[in-house]
Amino acid sequence: MRSGNAANAMPRRRGDRRYQHRGVSGWLLRILVALISIVAALSIGEVAVRTLNAAPPLKQIALDGDDTVYRRSTNPILGFELKANYRDENANLKRSYPRTNAHGQRDIERTIAKPAGVKRVILLGDSVVEGFGIREIDDTMSRQIERLHPDGTMAVLNFGVSAYCTRAEVELLEVKGLAFQPDVVILLFVGNDFDNFNREAFVLGGARERPEVVDRLFAGSHAFRMACLGLNLFHYRADADPVSWNQQAIGDNNVVEGLRRLRFLSDRHGFATVIAIWPSFLDDRIQDVHTMSGGDDGPLVIERLAQSMGMPTVRLSEPFRRHRESTDSSANPRLRYTLGDRMHPSVEGCRIAAESLYAALADLPAHRSPGDEDRDAVKAAMTLGTKMPDYAVVYTSVADDLSAAGRFEQARKYYEMALGEDPDYAVAHNNLGMMLTASGSADEAIGHYRQAIAADPDFDLAHNNLGNALRSLDRLGEAARHYRRALDLQPGRAETHFNLGNVLATQGKFDDALGHFREALRISPDMAEAQTNLGNALQSLGRLEEAIRHYREALKVDSESAKTHFGLGFALETKGELSAAIGHYRRALAIQPDFDDARRSLDSAIRQQAQSESLRRTD
Repeated sequence: MRSGNAANAMPRRRGDRRYQHRGVSGWLLRILVALISIVAALSIGEVAVRTLNAAPPLKQIALDGDDTVYRRSTNPILGFELKANYRDENANLKRSYPRTNAHGQRDIERTIAKPAGVKRVILLGDSVVEGFGIREIDDTMSRQIERLHPDGTMAVLNFGVSAYCTRAEVELLEVKGLAFQPDVVILLFVGNDFDNFNREAFVLGGARERPEVVDRLFAGSHAFRMACLGLNLFHYRADADPVSWNQQAIGDNNVVEGLRRLRFLSDRHGFATVIAIWPSFLDDRIQDVHTMSGGDDGPLVIERLAQSMGMPTVRLSEPFRRHRESTDSSANPRLRYTLGDRMHPSVEGCRIAAESLYAALADLPAHRSPGDEDRDAVKAAMTLGTKMPDYAVVYTSVADDLSAAGRFEQARKYYEMALGEDPDYAVAHNNLGMMLTASGSADEAIGHYRQAIAADPDFDLAHNNLGNALRSLDRLGEAARHYRRALDLQPGRAETHFNLGNVLATQGKFDDALGHFREALRISPDMAEAQTNLGNALQSLGRLEEAIRHYREALKVDSESAKTHFGLGFALETKGELSAAIGHYRRALAIQPDFDDARRSLDSAIRQQAQSESLRRTD
């Protein structure tokens, strides 16, 4: 007989709900304990990170991305790139261009497959190649080279992106350019290519779109933010500090690494290379920069580096010097060949460079075997690349947009942030001065204009704007001096001629004012205000018929100018054409009802007309 205990021991049956319930409860308990432990650990971690202040703060630059031709890249060496199929009819030629092609280049449309019988050339570079400040694609350097081959046997692809350093240019070739099967790659080298970063200029938004919950967690949790930035989760590191992210990927000697990579790709893919060296265009000469000796003469650092790697170089300074000597040796190279900034080529500058590169392509030397490392050149390149990046340009861009929208208080904060990054950033001082002038703080603005000029004595816009601020305070002599200096630096700026003309007219120097108003109109024929003020100066000299002609020209451009209607009315009244004068005075008042001078002149003209009619009736 079995004992009672044994008899009472019931066997466990599969599927018995009592035991199944107990097992599920155990697992749920373990999961709950684990979740509580995780939450507790995360909370402790969050408290620790907050207490130690270990997570970087949210960048103040975290705004909506600007509407520019550039977009953030997920490639850390590139940092940013041109958008594909971009269009902007009102492009300002700095942050935007009229169009890009389907591959994200400032170029005509290209097929990936190379057409039969066509030699393909890729022109690598930064804003010089991209065509900064040039509206028409056909005027860019790459297109001008291509058009020198009217039979269509050579295609020159524009692979220029503003602010790229050498390493980034070669990276763009590798990730995008090689697909086009180039036969030749020209790397156009500019002096600032030694900077080991790609200079940020605009707010570009995030590298990738993320779920809203992730963005909220990043903003709210210090621990999550620290993890994202440390591990670049969801590409937050690129968004939070894109310049540092870019600089770390590029390294501390980008030119050396870029040239090595270019030589490797050349050997592997069988294309020829040439390094074209871009000079600096000064007021009195064309100068190559960064010699090994540190002086004006001798081999360049980039030449020595390229030579040690067996790659040919060509200095573009020589053909520019020959052109200047053969045409007008007294011409200012900065004004003739660039946009006035010593670096970015004008359309003529692009043409001369294109002709030189066309000649170089016709006689390309073969690669030589790389030699021993040129340690002196490598060291010199590293020394030239010690400049540190900052966000001064980006903050200034944000401030400019806020100022244009009338949000002056916020704009000022960003200008001050820019100057905190770089106290000598002339553009930030100048633009802050412009905002202060517009908001009625001319005295404070003058200080910033002077700081802009101290940082960059050849900054023509700062001289012009300082003249504007001084003129608003009736300091006309000082204003005229700065306008003249601005015109010495950039004689082709219509606005400055107009401003100087206004000062001279206010001083009663009407004959001198005429010349500047006429020059403003020669440069900008549709400048209605210049037509009006030219009319005013002529009227002050008693040349009424000429004055009336210019007033009428101004009204063709801007028929709603109260000032022009008033000036024309005054000239007609002086001639005795009272009815016509009254019509223009009335039009001026309809446009600007508080125009007191027009009101007084209208009343006077009406009285004169009444008196004349009375005299006629008496006769």
